[in-house]
Amino acid sequence: IESLIPNREIDRLWTHLTSIQDFPVLDESWLRFIPDTLRLQPPVVDQEALAAVIGALIKQRALDIRYTNAKGETKGARIHPQALIQRGPLPYLFALKNVEPAPVRLYALHRLQSACLLEDVERRRAANFDLDSAIASGLADFGTGQLIELELRVRGYLAVVLAACRLNAEQDWETEPEGSEFEARVRATVPLTGQLLRWLLGAGTNVEVVLPAELRQMVAGQAVKMAALYGLAAGANPSAERANLGAE
Repeated sequence: IESLIPNREIDRLWTHLTSIQDFPVLDESWLRFIPDTLRLQPPVVDQEALAAVIGALIKQRALDIRYTNAKGETKGARIHPQALIQRGPLPYLFALKNVEPAPVRLYALHRLQSACLLEDVERRRAANFDLDSAIASGLADFGTGQLIELELRVRGYLAVVLAACRLNAEQDWETEPEGSEFEARVRATVPLTGQLLRWLLGAGTNVEVVLPAELRQMVAGQAVKMAALYGLAAGANPSAERANLGAE
């Protein structure tokens, strides 16, 4: 802006742009971006550690950290930051660990007990790492990068959702024949991740996994265990099963 506008006009321009009397502004009372999952509260992240992480990314430097893993074990490591993501309420850091050439790991920032920016140690760049590719391949959802040919039968709210919000740009949609218990058959190539499994289980009886067979078996196994947990016999039909929960 300074290169295009005389200095004496900048203050006047700024006043104009920030004045809500000249034009309507979509402020926080009118606009929100919310997740379509259960809205969990964000964890507490150490602010000094967060500042060190951001500084390391900007300056392309390494970090010495103390990190508590999911088992409750706290250890030290030298990591080389590659990218930062906000995944729902949780911020994660893609980074290489110590002298390992691969793989790029995900570190949950709320598990950082401390982080020290190493001004004199340039970070190592992961070979062929690209943030968009990492997200598309499922690495941001703790997948291994494996893609599967997913085939589902869907009905109810899930049919409505997938008709509007596709699994991917090439999603194939086929209406089920008359008399079917389902409304449509959906096919798409997607990453195999824990997030996919949780999403399928969350859809309950509004989805049937047709392919791949391994994923179908995994969902079926989880369904049997859930039924046993609630004391339901095989083939039981709870009255609440078709309740209007989540009927978008």
